[in-house]
Amino acid sequence: MKRKFLNQIIAVGATAAMVAGLAGCGGGSDEGTPATPDTPDNPVVDDGQGGGEVDVPVEEESPYEVITDANGNPIDLGGVEVIIRDWWSSGEVAEPNNDYEEARNDYRQWCMETYNFTVKELAISDWAGAPQDFADYVMANGDDNYYVFTIRPDQATTSALGAGLMYDLATIDCLDFDHDPIFTRNQVDELYSNGDSIYAMYAANNGFSEARAGIFFNKRVLRDAGIDPDSIYQMQDAGTWTWDAWIQMLDTVTRDLDNDGTIDIWGCGENYGDLISGFVMSNGGTYVAYDEDGKFRIALEDPNTLEGLNMCKEVMDKYDVHNSYVNDEAWDFYKEDWLSGHFAFYPGQVWEADNVRQMDDEVGFATFPVGPSAGSNYHSYASDNLYVIPACYDADKAYACAFAYMLYFGDVPGYEDFIQTLDGLKAGYYAKFDDTESVDSSVVLIIKSGGYEIGELVPNLQIGPDFTYNLYAGGADVSSVIEATKTAWQTYIDEANATR
Repeated sequence: MKRKFLNQIIAVGATAAMVAGLAGCGGGSDEGTPATPDTPDNPVVDDGQGGGEVDVPVEEESPYEVITDANGNPIDLGGVEVIIRDWWSSGEVAEPNNDYEEARNDYRQWCMETYNFTVKELAISDWAGAPQDFADYVMANGDDNYYVFTIRPDQATTSALGAGLMYDLATIDCLDFDHDPIFTRNQVDELYSNGDSIYAMYAANNGFSEARAGIFFNKRVLRDAGIDPDSIYQMQDAGTWTWDAWIQMLDTVTRDLDNDGTIDIWGCGENYGDLISGFVMSNGGTYVAYDEDGKFRIALEDPNTLEGLNMCKEVMDKYDVHNSYVNDEAWDFYKEDWLSGHFAFYPGQVWEADNVRQMDDEVGFATFPVGPSAGSNYHSYASDNLYVIPACYDADKAYACAFAYMLYFGDVPGYEDFIQTLDGLKAGYYAKFDDTESVDSSVVLIIKSGGYEIGELVPNLQIGPDFTYNLYAGGADVSSVIEATKTAWQTYIDEANATR
C-alpha cells in the first residue's frame, strides 16, 4: 500500500552519513558510537586590508544526515514541546546502561537541537483510564499542548476509532508506513486502519512488539522431580518444545509427596486468561478471524482454536493448583503458592517477572510450547500499546507531533544492525530474569513470533468477561461455553462489519 511520503521534506528518516572511526556493530555492550568528524583547524587568510592574517570559522560537519524542507533548510518545529503521554514515565531521561543507550540519548538530543523541539515522556493518564482520557480530550477539542497519546487496545479505543477521534496518520508526510522499520516491524498500523487511512502506530522498542506471555518455571521444583530445567531451553532452541513435552513434565511434577492422598506439588498455576490464550495461539488459533472479504467472523470453532481450548481444559482439570482452591481464598492465591514452591510452571506475562522472582529459588522463562496444528512455528500473544494523535489537531500541529515521535523512537544511526538482531532490546531485559537464556532464547523468540488477537478490534466484544472467564468456571465445558458466547458475539461482529 503506497502512501504520500515526504512531500514537504527532501531527506527521509534519520539515516546517518557515518564517518570514519565508527566502531563495528553486531551485538554486545562494546558497541561504538557514531564518531563526530574532526573539525579542521580554522584556515588562516589575509584580511585584505593590511591588517594581517585572520582566522576564518569553519562550520562543524554534522555526524548525521539532516532532514530539510523544500528550501534546503533543516525542518524547524518552532521550539514546541511534544509530550508522549503515558501512564508510567517520570519525564526524566534515564541514565544509559550501555553504549547503545548512550548513543541513542546523544542522537535524540542532536535531533531536538537541530529541529528545534523537545520531547518528554510523561505519565498523565493511568493504565485503566488512558483510552477514555484520550476520547475525553479530543471531544473537548484539546488544548495548547502537543500530545502523542499512549493508549492500549480497549473497548474505549475501538469506540474512539469508530467515532473519528484519531488523526489519520497516513496523511502526515513524515510517517512512512511502507518502508520505515519502526513501522514495518509490527502490525499495529494494519490493525488500526480503514482503506488507505491509518489511525495508530507503534514505534517504541524500535518497532518490535513488546514481549508478552510465556511460562516461568521453578528450577528447583523441576530438579526435585528429576527434570533438567535447561532441557526446556534446549528443546525450545531445537523446535521440539511442544505441548506433549510440557504435559509430560506437568505429569511428572504433579505428585503427592507424603502419600496422604493430597497433591503437594502441582504442575502449574496462573491467571487462566494467559493459559487459555496461550493454548489457542500456540496452536495457530484465534477467537475472531477475518473472512475472505476482510470482515470479522467468529473463530471459536475453528479446528486449531477448538483443539487449543480442549487441551487447555484438560490441563486445568489434571495439573492446575486451582484444584486445591479453598472458597475463602482470594482469586489470585496462586501467586503466594508460586512463591512457596507449591507448583512448577507459571504461565504469565513478562512484566510479572519482578514479582515472580521474589523468592530464593532460581526462575527460568520459556515461550509457550508449540501445538500440534502449528507445525514447528511458535506463536505468541502480542498486544502493543498504541500511539495516536488527536483528530482535533490541525495539520501543522499533527505534523510536529508525528515528526518528533518518528525521530524519538527511530533507529539510531550506526546501530541499525544492532537493533535488527534485538541486541539493543535484550540489554533492557537481562535484569528482569535469573538467567540469560530467558532473554536470549525465550524473550527474543516471543518478540519474533508475536501475533495480535483480532477480537480485540471488535467494539463491545470482551474476550475475558464474555468467554474465558466462563470457560474456567466450575463444571463448564468448552462446547457449552462456546454456544453461550456465539449469539452476543455475532451481534457485535455484525455491527462492526457494517462499518468496514
